[in-house]
Amino acid sequence: MDSVDYTDVLRQGLGEWSPNGKFLAGAQQNRLQIREHESLKLLQVFICLDKIERIEWSPDSQLILTEVARPGVLQIWSMRDSEWTCRIYEGLAGIAHAWWADAETVLVTVDFQLYVSIWQLQEGSSAIQIPRPKFRQRGVAFSRDGCWLAALRRVECKDKLSVYNAAGKFTCLTDVALPGDAANLLWGPDDNTLVVWEMPGRSPWCRMYTLAGECLVQLGDGFPRSVVASPSTALLAACGIDGQLQLLSAVSQKIVASFAHALDLSECDDEVFFWEEDFEMNEPGGLRYRRLQEFPRLDERIGPDTVDADGIPRQGITVAQWSPDERYLATKHESFPSVVWIWDLGKMVLASLLCHKSRVKSLVWDPMATGDRSRLAISTADPVLFLWSPHHAEALPCALSAARLRWRSDGRSLLLQERDRCCACRLGIAALARKKKK
Repeated sequence: MDSVDYTDVLRQGLGEWSPNGKFLAGAQQNRLQIREHESLKLLQVFICLDKIERIEWSPDSQLILTEVARPGVLQIWSMRDSEWTCRIYEGLAGIAHAWWADAETVLVTVDFQLYVSIWQLQEGSSAIQIPRPKFRQRGVAFSRDGCWLAALRRVECKDKLSVYNAAGKFTCLTDVALPGDAANLLWGPDDNTLVVWEMPGRSPWCRMYTLAGECLVQLGDGFPRSVVASPSTALLAACGIDGQLQLLSAVSQKIVASFAHALDLSECDDEVFFWEEDFEMNEPGGLRYRRLQEFPRLDERIGPDTVDADGIPRQGITVAQWSPDERYLATKHESFPSVVWIWDLGKMVLASLLCHKSRVKSLVWDPMATGDRSRLAISTADPVLFLWSPHHAEALPCALSAARLRWRSDGRSLLLQERDRCCACRLGIAALARKKKK
């Protein structure tokens, strides 16, 4: 392995790389700090009205949205002009969540889901309101071309699917009632269909609609607790409470595969790699991944009965992450909290099983590495950074534990973020050795 370089640990939270990879934004109380991407040298400080609770970059990396603790206020800052600032007020309605739709449009959901405001950052423009969104942080999505806006709404105790003309004044074109209890939606790859899926316990759990609200197909069984779309949205991964992973094709409108997080070899390829965290005196920091010759013994753990924000039990598959080329899918099962399962979707088999000594906290794919160069970074409750590729795996000591991981867009640096401390690990494109199995 090439040398791995860590920066000094910085006292800041909420770290986020800019989409263009040139800046790192972070928060320290009410101070928004902008740093240079390589040295992490402080470039700019913006003073907000109150403590910063969330940061989000605009897609073009020119503006930064900050949600602050003061009710009903959202602040936006500019990288081009440090004197320019924008404040969005929602008054007594409060601000539940805000996010970028594009480089000049901000969506704001107010408390109690009374409405979602569409703010276009242009001189003299006014907000457009869509009443009764079902959720605070999801269920509203623009099509890729920006011409249409779809929203899940809750009206008179019933779910509705609404489609608006985003190219005009957001005139409502479709408003149809939905059966069941919708969990989220997304646009199909061609922007001509909408995929809506249900909360757990409903069957079928997935329906596809035209923009006119006509149901094209309904399919799926089991008990998915969440659905994660691939980068192209051509495939959907349904993560089941029962440990079943279903793959649905939004193109063919069929279930194409189903995998079980089972304690046997039925889903394994002949060349499956089993890795286990181990201590080795001769390795840097005494850490390594040790390759096993057979399926490891997994101890199933029954945790406390906890639920997420939707009231869904934290059971089954709770994490699913797609590689950028959609070749691999990494998952985490709550009954095996220290294990990462990596599925090869080219062969439709389990490719690797990574076993750790403590609970997995974060896992994220290198955005620039594809195919045999794919690279997955993993953090656990211990101060160790794990890196996996299809034919090799490494364990590296680091200064932070239980860190949230974020790759820089060029894949050359990885941010490790604790609650109020962070550092960057400079890896480089070829930092992880590609050792082929002999």
